[in-house]
Amino acid sequence: MRKPCQPSPWGWRDRPGSPAGAAGRRRGPPPLVRRMGCAFAALIVLAALGASTLVSLLGRSPHQRVLPLSAVALALIVALALAFRQALRPVAGAFAEQDRLRRQLMADVAHELRTPLAILQGRIEGLLDGVYPRDEVHLAELLEEMRHLARLVEDLGTLAHAEAGALELRKEAVDLGDLIRDVAAALPRPIAVEVPAELPALEVDPVRIRQVLLNLLANALRHTPAEGVVSVEIQAQPRRMLIRVRDSGSGIAPEDLPRLFERFQKGSDSRGSGLGLPIARKLVLAHGGDIGIESAVGKGTEVTVSLPR
Repeated sequence: MRKPCQPSPWGWRDRPGSPAGAAGRRRGPPPLVRRMGCAFAALIVLAALGASTLVSLLGRSPHQRVLPLSAVALALIVALALAFRQALRPVAGAFAEQDRLRRQLMADVAHELRTPLAILQGRIEGLLDGVYPRDEVHLAELLEEMRHLARLVEDLGTLAHAEAGALELRKEAVDLGDLIRDVAAALPRPIAVEVPAELPALEVDPVRIRQVLLNLLANALRHTPAEGVVSVEIQAQPRRMLIRVRDSGSGIAPEDLPRLFERFQKGSDSRGSGLGLPIARKLVLAHGGDIGIESAVGKGTEVTVSLPR
């Protein structure tokens, strides 16, 4: 029997949020495949109706036929062609949308890679030409740009796997409190952690949830001044486990909130790749959970991650 974390042989995975276990697990193809199936099903039904009508006419005597058989056959062909064209219209639109998204992604990736590559090229040329001294400071700047490129490539790979439905989850019983404390301790600034005394273990992929927490906490620290406060809290509910990440930073403008989970969406002063929140959302959805953001300009931001127990 195939393990739940393995991809389906038909190229699609379990829908996010489906109940755990084989009995409650729902499977479904991508929307494009469903539309094509509906179009061909409609064609088969119409063809069957046309054939039935034609056979009925053939069974009648010549005196009972109202129209010549050639005219009836032509009308059926035209009707079938129009119906098939109408049924395939959503499929054609879906293909066009997929092509547009692919082109947009290529343009976004090229734009994001262009800046760090240009910085690297300029600084290396400066070192070779003697414009910059070959000291530890300038070499450290080059190393930081290389790390930025490596993070960008890794984030793009994670996002591509998640959107293709090929993201593998290796779930195990995890103490969420210990995981959060470990992540908070790895960050450069202190973070207030509130964990209930008795917290049940949660079946999650610890590597992926750690990635979610790192993205959210690093983002909160990036937009919170040194005198501000960043905290993370766990709330255990009967069916869900809530993780709330709060900060007292600059907040997010209301018009920017709906686009936060889109690729490469970031502020003008952000040094990140603009992929942290989209990746966090994909990873949470892969666990059957949900993620939401509330924010007020000048007051801070709260991100809530909900994971099923």
